[in-house]
Amino acid sequence: MALVAICGCESDAIGRDWKRIEPRVPAKDFTLPRLGGGRVQLSDLRGRIVIMEFWATWCGPCRFSLPSLDVIYRRYRDRGVTVLLLNQGEAAAQVQRWVERRFAAPILLDANGEVAARYKVDGIPRLFIVGQDGQLVYEHAGYGGGLEHNLTLILEALLQGHQRQAVSKG
Repeated sequence: MALVAICGCESDAIGRDWKRIEPRVPAKDFTLPRLGGGRVQLSDLRGRIVIMEFWATWCGPCRFSLPSLDVIYRRYRDRGVTVLLLNQGEAAAQVQRWVERRFAAPILLDANGEVAARYKVDGIPRLFIVGQDGQLVYEHAGYGGGLEHNLTLILEALLQGHQRQAVSKG
């Protein structure tokens, strides 16, 4: 317990490498093809919390973050959370071979990197969280472990805040 206090890694604190976006800014809308067919438009997900991670099959750290993001997707999808895995610059066939039906979370294809450019992604993995109001709430670069823990803390706080707002309006 003393080691936890010395490190400043308290179990109920969000990691220092997570950047809260203040003031909040609107998430830039996009429409991308979904691996396996169909299209996803970010603005259609308004009212849900959206976690977006930019990644590629060749990215070592992405191989650690994607399974954790899929766990979060499965745990929270029925509670108003969507996880979008935005693949960067790779052909659909290459992504499909690598994925092999391992993930339930939607995989989107940003083949020419236009969406990554809009979000100023300069390295992957890069994660953004969009609140129910369509505003960017958090961003995170890289992968250093603790992803599920930090996302759980953030999502629980965002979901509780949304419930409080709904009750006060009702």
